[in-house]
Amino acid sequence: MKKSLALLLTILMLVSSVAAWGEQAKPEGLAKEQVVKLMYSSEIADWNPLHPSSAGTWANWIDTLVEYDNYGMVQPCLAESWTQSEDGLTWTFKIREGVQWQYNDGTEYGAEVVAEDWVTSAKWILDPLNSARTADLLFDIVGAEDYYLAMETTERNGNWDSVGIKAISPYELQFTLIGPCPYFLSRLTYNWGYPTNAQFLADMGETFGTDNTTILYNGAFLCTQWEPNAYTISERNPMYWDLEDIHIERIEERYNAEASLLEAEALLRGEVTTADIPPAQVDGWLNDPERVKIVRPARPGTGSNFSYFYLFNFMPTYEEKTVDGYTLNREQWLKAANNINFRKSIYYGLDRIKGLSTYNQYTPEAYLLRTITPNNFAAADGKDYPDLDALAPFSSVDQFQPEKALEYKAKAIEELTAAGVTFPIVAYMPYQTDTNQVSLAVVVSQQLEELLGKDYVTFVLEGYPSTDFLKITRRSGNYSFMMTWWGPDYTDPETYTDPFNLGQAYSYLWRVDGLATQTTQDDPDGRMGRREFDETYWKDFVYADMVAKATAEKVDTSVRYNAIAETEAWLLENAFIIPLGLLETTGYVSSNLNPFESQFAPFGLSNARYKYQWVYEKQMNTEEYNAGLEDWEAERAKRIEYAEANGIDY
Repeated sequence: MKKSLALLLTILMLVSSVAAWGEQAKPEGLAKEQVVKLMYSSEIADWNPLHPSSAGTWANWIDTLVEYDNYGMVQPCLAESWTQSEDGLTWTFKIREGVQWQYNDGTEYGAEVVAEDWVTSAKWILDPLNSARTADLLFDIVGAEDYYLAMETTERNGNWDSVGIKAISPYELQFTLIGPCPYFLSRLTYNWGYPTNAQFLADMGETFGTDNTTILYNGAFLCTQWEPNAYTISERNPMYWDLEDIHIERIEERYNAEASLLEAEALLRGEVTTADIPPAQVDGWLNDPERVKIVRPARPGTGSNFSYFYLFNFMPTYEEKTVDGYTLNREQWLKAANNINFRKSIYYGLDRIKGLSTYNQYTPEAYLLRTITPNNFAAADGKDYPDLDALAPFSSVDQFQPEKALEYKAKAIEELTAAGVTFPIVAYMPYQTDTNQVSLAVVVSQQLEELLGKDYVTFVLEGYPSTDFLKITRRSGNYSFMMTWWGPDYTDPETYTDPFNLGQAYSYLWRVDGLATQTTQDDPDGRMGRREFDETYWKDFVYADMVAKATAEKVDTSVRYNAIAETEAWLLENAFIIPLGLLETTGYVSSNLNPFESQFAPFGLSNARYKYQWVYEKQMNTEEYNAGLEDWEAERAKRIEYAEANGIDY
């Protein structure tokens, strides 16, 4: 067995790591009160830690096996060390002893966090009845996919003993993989990396994960108070195993339906410690001699790397109705969506820069995406992933090409007219009313209508609040054309194939409800539960088969990444997806927190955690931010170089 990243080696390697904060003098300029104050507009929709939809909610309340420091280097967490077998197939984690499960008020539940708690989580997620939507993330583990498929049948005869997830002792957890998985550690920070106490889960039954009192805690903070549409209060956990690195005493979050518009002014009054500056207010801040001293660019890639893009809906559920004088006709929309020339007229007709300017009018091109997978996420053959051969034709060329859009429009009109389509095509486009999506929806729809003509395509807009927005719209098929997003779950470009693949209840291009039947078929390729559809572009499983073949390569990064790039290129070439940008990181922010002290990873939940961070008396300005970013990038490069030279996972 070889050490993968034992605690001692980590400390020796990461000199001056953030983990050593507790042994250092406090930074200068700290606020008297170490309290984070936030304003939010989207209420917690799901408290279940085993669901991925609100995972950032409990990132501070429940720890995972591993975590990432402020330079993006993997660190021990509830696993204090681990080993990996020479063949790369068996990972054994030593669970930190003495960590207690607690209720939200801090009292002990009466049980330690032990290896079996991760077995409980995995077993729950691999049961289709629980609709965890992330079962596929465990399919690299021996027997996990077979167990899931067996539990999907009427007999539900899955054999857990055949699954390679074992508690070999109270403090030893072992995973056995079907093949080498170089990004395995990064997957442990997602929802199946959370432990779950089996007895508590059984006692709670259907009430598990329904509010702050129906989950157990072992993390840095306890959610001591919660009032729907009012406030969420989290207090520092005095029993936390790494308390010396928790400097913030309390996180106060106050609900306001118009938080995105009001929080900047609230920051000036001292009511919040972090605020995104709305695009409409940026000019005022940058041109004000006092406010410009406390505003800085938002930091890209801090734990999210959310890729924003537009979807065509091949399985709409909305009923025929008239909105703003236009009739929504599902049959007419389906014919248009299934016409490649119609999709390409939209693909090449969309002025992405104009859309991004509604978020950042100063440097919108800095946030432009021409591929689904963002830049600086993965690399092979000495190239950034979007520059690999299959994707280079998309990443190297401006996709807004009005003349080409009009050529595809002419072809689409001819073909759709012959198919009995009546123009204009009416596209139903929902958006979130309490975000910058309001301006984006208006600008994008008007720009496309102006270029292509309202007699060709007309967009019907309808706003919904952030709370349950995705549930009401995309997940239920209640749209024709809409913007949505996806963030990575682990450090491999395969993660950006997941939202469009078959066999997953959260797939962006098909659903298990609505028009799809739920009859599981034979699966000769070993892929997860294919279904039949009434009518959809995915009936031939082209994309699913491409992904399966690409991701079968587990060792040769060049072969793997280039093959995955070909699957993404197929989506773009057929204009199934229209990339837009990194909207999570556009614009400007004012904050009493130092972004370079925050845990960092281009995936998962690191950016949602407050471990290692301090609250400062003054906000960081742009000059300080740029200097800090330069220092951070240089130090991160050194640490990555050291890790690679010494064969250490990071």
